[in-house]
Amino acid sequence: MTVFDEIAAVIRGNESFALASHIGPEADALGSQLALRLILEALGKEAFVVCRDPVPQSLRFLAGSNKVVLPRELVNTPIDVWFVLDCGDLSRVGEEVHRLVADHPMIINIDHHQGNPRFGQINCVEDQPSTTVILYRLARHLGLTITSPLADCLYAGIVADTDSFRNANVSSAVLQVAAQLLEQGADSREISIQLYERRRPRELRLIARVLSEAQFDDGIIWGSISQEIFHDTGTGANDAERLVEELRATDGIRVAVLFKELNHRRVKVSFRAKDHVAVNGIARVFGGGGHAQAAGCLVEGELEEVERRVLDELRRRLVAKGDHAG
Repeated sequence: MTVFDEIAAVIRGNESFALASHIGPEADALGSQLALRLILEALGKEAFVVCRDPVPQSLRFLAGSNKVVLPRELVNTPIDVWFVLDCGDLSRVGEEVHRLVADHPMIINIDHHQGNPRFGQINCVEDQPSTTVILYRLARHLGLTITSPLADCLYAGIVADTDSFRNANVSSAVLQVAAQLLEQGADSREISIQLYERRRPRELRLIARVLSEAQFDDGIIWGSISQEIFHDTGTGANDAERLVEELRATDGIRVAVLFKELNHRRVKVSFRAKDHVAVNGIARVFGGGGHAQAAGCLVEGELEEVERRVLDELRRRLVAKGDHAG
């Protein structure tokens, strides 16, 4: 029996499902949740997509994004099965969701992150460019027709986690899946517009500020966004999601780092690497994780202190391991 057979049996034998993913949802996380809800509803099941954080504006075009519920809305709802999607560790769902799911007798863990500890009763962890690729394979295994809304959710996850097919995780196999999703109705142009071409004027002010103040040293480029900068530009943390990619596009650098001060003594750090450099290891040092070339962590401390600690560790690892900061 394959893991897809196990998942199919659990789906057939139960009626109520909750679908969780990590905090700070992006296209692969939310795309996976919304895709799985469409899959379950096509099988006549009840499914709730739950997330602590609001849906980003750029993802509100995906079918069902207006029906995402907060954790507190499920406190008294009987749930037969919890799916945890695109989470390298169960703690990534956030404290509120963790309280609901941690002791549940049936957790199905579907993920594509290296180092996933397989925290579920059923674990489907594959080396794929995105979690939505795994869900595409599950939908095919279940014999379902891929509708246009489902294709959009799946394709958006692939586009986001391959950085528009520019990352090293792109293979002929994932391009074939993407082509099949286009044939089944995914709107490639609309997805690209929503994910990459909807910058508001305030976001441009933020980008200009960060890029003009970016610093370079020994193959590393980094930028920082303090609460003061967010205030001055009228932006928030969600407006800075793609900024680290702008930094990575700089010639001659190996690693790009973006520091975002979320509030007093709490900083989100995003890493992006080029070529054969790996950054998921340094993210794990600070309690985070991710992929070899795209990782992140949440660090307690003042912004300048966190910058110093992270950059010191990054430099040390690049010197010690050459091309591998991980």
